[in-house]
Amino acid sequence: MVTGALVALSGGVDSSFALNLCIERYDHVRAGYVDISGEGIPSEVERVTAGTGVELVVLDSAKRFRREIIIWSEKMLFRGLTPNPCARCNAKIKFFALHEILNHSETLVTGHYARRDGELIQRGADTEKDQSYFLSLVDSKILRNCTFPLGNMMKRDVRSAALRQNIPFRKKESMDLCYSQTVLDGKPGRIIDLSGKEVGRHDGIGRYTIGQRKGLGAYGERMYVTAVNYLDGTVMIGKRKDLLSTGCIVIEMNWFRKPSRFPAEVLVQTRHRRKAVSAVLDYEDRGLHIKFRKPEEAVAPGQVCAVYLNTSMIGGGIISTTEQFDWKNDGE
Repeated sequence: MVTGALVALSGGVDSSFALNLCIERYDHVRAGYVDISGEGIPSEVERVTAGTGVELVVLDSAKRFRREIIIWSEKMLFRGLTPNPCARCNAKIKFFALHEILNHSETLVTGHYARRDGELIQRGADTEKDQSYFLSLVDSKILRNCTFPLGNMMKRDVRSAALRQNIPFRKKESMDLCYSQTVLDGKPGRIIDLSGKEVGRHDGIGRYTIGQRKGLGAYGERMYVTAVNYLDGTVMIGKRKDLLSTGCIVIEMNWFRKPSRFPAEVLVQTRHRRKAVSAVLDYEDRGLHIKFRKPEEAVAPGQVCAVYLNTSMIGGGIISTTEQFDWKNDGE
């Protein structure tokens, strides 16, 4: 019987508010801080636990974070891929480390805007802050022991309540802090067009990702990053139509529940903050083949692809290759 909670505490508003909710709902509450930087406990974590009087468990995961996230991200980037360190960190570091110390009488609580429905994960009620996508790589055995108390809440209400209750929290989002430790500026280099002609220069290749428009300069029309090559330091740009893909191959699938048969009609989300789109799944020798019902924009190898049935997430994996849309033979 679950009577206690182990709350993943980062010092941000969501986890700090979730901790206070758990104190009201459970007989016994502990807080767990996963130290990925090696710099010790943040002041906000100390303040919120001191104010509540709960036990704080600190887990030193700095070496594992460097190996599994930073070095992994570097390798991905140098292969020309677009890594998703936050989704991998949840699966390989944070949820994993906390679940290892979870007692049988405890549920693992996080401040994610998502909901659990048995073995499946439902999108959070706040569609603007829904974080189910970032849970798509977490082992289902871990997720079934998790609770997400903010799943039915709106972010603005959580923040307002935290301020009203004088709950201390860090102003910067935890996800931004995690991501900042994995970003590489990279070397300066050339900006080229689709023909390979140099059209400009950039100050650091790590500042660019597929689909990006900001920071490219003026070219007489809107241009977007279509490819990034860490080996030679080039950023390739093209028009918006050059970002379109008709499908992709997904590997390393983490299923919560496989479709009963293939091909299967589903919704897929290829990036955080992108809407899920209709697609057909089927298996090939290379992995799970995803065929978009309509061409999808800025699908990047290395990114996470989350698979949904309506609002229920049934799995997720890593995009290995994309199939570009042939707009030249599409009536133009």
